[in-house]
Amino acid sequence: MNVFACVACAQVDFPRRLLCPSCGSDEFLEVDATQGSVEDVTTLHHRAGKAGGEVAYIATVLTQAGPRVIARLERLLEPGTVVSLRLESDDAMTASSD
Repeated sequence: MNVFACVACAQVDFPRRLLCPSCGSDEFLEVDATQGSVEDVTTLHHRAGKAGGEVAYIATVLTQAGPRVIARLERLLEPGTVVSLRLESDDAMTASSD
């Protein structure tokens, strides 16, 4: 997974912006952000379009590159857990601990 650093001012964002929110530049470098740390976890008991009581978990993850992302968890994890991030084929962000 990659995040995007502004060439002019080094502001790092995800997802990629058309213009840097800090300086207005339109030039970005891709920066690796495949690891991060869980900051907060939310348990989803009801999901749109899903029948039944299957519970799902999502987390706010602070990437090692700086930006925070929301990721689907494969299982319940505690805040502070170091995770690997990946984009699935459906463009969903998934976090898993090793």
